[in-house]
Amino acid sequence: METPETIAKTWMRRVWNELDVTAIDDLLAPDALVHGIGETPMKGPADWKQFHSTFASAFSGIHLEILDQVVNGDTVAARFQGSMTHKGTNKAVTVHGMIIARVRDGQIVEGWNAVDFMPMLATLGLVPGDAMNKALMV
Repeated sequence: METPETIAKTWMRRVWNELDVTAIDDLLAPDALVHGIGETPMKGPADWKQFHSTFASAFSGIHLEILDQVVNGDTVAARFQGSMTHKGTNKAVTVHGMIIARVRDGQIVEGWNAVDFMPMLATLGLVPGDAMNKALMV
């Protein structure tokens, strides 16, 4: 049986780097809840596939790399970086983030995502590069 650490690595490789949609069914439990992507949690592979399809249609050359992992029992936390090209602008962008996944029987049963999209959005001109500094002005 795969460990939480190998499940996270396999998820990044197959789902994102290889864009293997079948990996979502293999690695995400049918009743899994995924938090941190959208306003409400996603439930199961169908919701995740919709997000994955939308993201993959907007970006090419997606490559995510796990930089660090910490495992505690059935849960893995992984810090990652990603690079990709926005198809609409042909601009290269990067993201950094963390995922936490609880694994049971070789599948993710619950996941949490925290991704810093601000540098990507600034590169694409969707938010000003100094938006955070302006937000901190009182």
